[in-house]
Amino acid sequence: METNGNKTSWGYRELAEKMWFKEKNGKELEISHVGNDETLKKNFYLTLSLDKWLNDKRWEKVRSPLQFQEIELEYHKSDNIIEIVSKHIDILTVDKRAMYILAIELAKDLGGRISDTDLDNWESVEIFENKHKEILCLTFDEASNLSLREVSLIEVQEEPWD
Repeated sequence: METNGNKTSWGYRELAEKMWFKEKNGKELEISHVGNDETLKKNFYLTLSLDKWLNDKRWEKVRSPLQFQEIELEYHKSDNIIEIVSKHIDILTVDKRAMYILAIELAKDLGGRISDTDLDNWESVEIFENKHKEILCLTFDEASNLSLREVSLIEVQEEPWD
């Protein structure tokens, strides 16, 4: 996504709450993170991960590396773009939804466009939202329920970068 040389006004916790939820069943969102508000605002350095098993007991029974999804921002200063990176080839719906929301919120905040295929094709936030509306229209709970089914159906692939 383009930064247009702008800095974000978001804090890491605010972004995480947009991506997943703020509070559920009286419990605050449990996440893991590398980086903080300062690193996010200074150089777009941040990694977020939903601690699924701490937010939903059903994930305690899951034994798959797919349940551990880190969503990472990589800032390419020379090109003035932020790349949103996943360490997995196959991404569960709950994490894909979170990545899309992250891209949208940052693009809106920075006045940038989004490229989700290559750096030659850039789209407005509206076009990106429309293209991914099937996933974006899901609630967190709907996406999580789908992911609980997906995790048993997706065959874990050897990641090329491992």
